[in-house]
Amino acid sequence: MKKIFILIIVLFLTGCTNQSVDYDNYLELTRVYPHDKNSFTEGLFFHDNKMYETVGLYGKSKIYKDIDIKTGNPRKEEKLDNDIFAEGSVILNDILYVLTYKEHKILTFNPKTLEKLKIYDYDKEGWGLTTDGKYLIASDGTQNIYFMDEKLKIVKKISVHDDKKEISNINELEYIDGNIWANVWKENIVLIINANNGKVIKKIDFTKLINNYLKNKKIDVLNGIAYNKNKIYITGKYYPYVFEFKIKNK
Repeated sequence: MKKIFILIIVLFLTGCTNQSVDYDNYLELTRVYPHDKNSFTEGLFFHDNKMYETVGLYGKSKIYKDIDIKTGNPRKEEKLDNDIFAEGSVILNDILYVLTYKEHKILTFNPKTLEKLKIYDYDKEGWGLTTDGKYLIASDGTQNIYFMDEKLKIVKKISVHDDKKEISNINELEYIDGNIWANVWKENIVLIINANNGKVIKKIDFTKLINNYLKNKKIDVLNGIAYNKNKIYITGKYYPYVFEFKIKNK
């Protein structure tokens, strides 16, 4: 009897961690906005209530600033050099940081004017980028997430994992209420990750959303997570929409 009781407790605790849920079991879809369907989205975030987006691909990389969410059009944009493949981006202490895919550089800009500032050497591939307000938080397509100071010195590294294994292909990032939300490249899921130890708290499956809104549309992978005023915004590469959610029973 004692062994059965222990087994029940173990199964209960296992079921309460990093479980996979359909998006509508955890998030309530509140609005659907237009998004540039030609945008190969790499980074998406809000700063001072303004939406920013970085667009990738060689010869097509650019920064969108202050996107009018009702139309999907940016009020300002900056095209990047043809040999740059822009990736994740974020603003920390009034500097806009933009990762590059394989150029081993991090570009910085004045976030108000998009004027180019300093270029830093970077020894990793650039994938996702966010901030907790103190550190830059970056992914490189592996299972690792790096915390860096403003001089790009790594001060901490976590490895993303669930109960069974490490999870690689960690891509676009967003820091929300003490956790890191992350896209997994080529999957329709978003992970909620403990920012202290890399443990996956929850896996949110957006397959149903994609089938309902994007079936027969020319799209690429789910990629783009932003947070503003307790609302979460999700999009993807070549997605014609940005989806706005709130967390149920928060």
